[in-house]
Amino acid sequence: MKGSRIMSELKGYGVEVKLVSDFLVIKETLERIGIANRKTCVITPSVYILHKQGTYYIIHFKELLALDGFKRDINETDICRRNAIISLLSNWGMVTIEEEGIYQKELEEQIFVLPYAEKHQYKINHKYRISRRRNG
Repeated sequence: MKGSRIMSELKGYGVEVKLVSDFLVIKETLERIGIANRKTCVITPSVYILHKQGTYYIIHFKELLALDGFKRDINETDICRRNAIISLLSNWGMVTIEEEGIYQKELEEQIFVLPYAEKHQYKINHKYRISRRRNG
């Protein structure tokens, strides 16, 4: 079964969430959350939303690289950052979380969130691109 293979490959990566807001709104919001260099006006998103067979995951870009077979150098800080971002999305009413122990209140203040009104002033530096499925 192809579906169960995909789900087993994701086990241990990312956090499953239920969407409250529109997928594209969450995707755009995540582009504005991450590590920012305010001098050069560059932001690097930390996490992405992944949709697989009706299930949604918030996943750190290093977890995505590991799923693609690249060296996995994710550390506890990366996981805490991912979880803090998930906490923010939950607090903003964009997603719900069923997994225990995800909330990272203490890190929420350390997460850079680029206001939507300032997005045009920044370059978004993606460390990972989720590709679209190609037909044929």
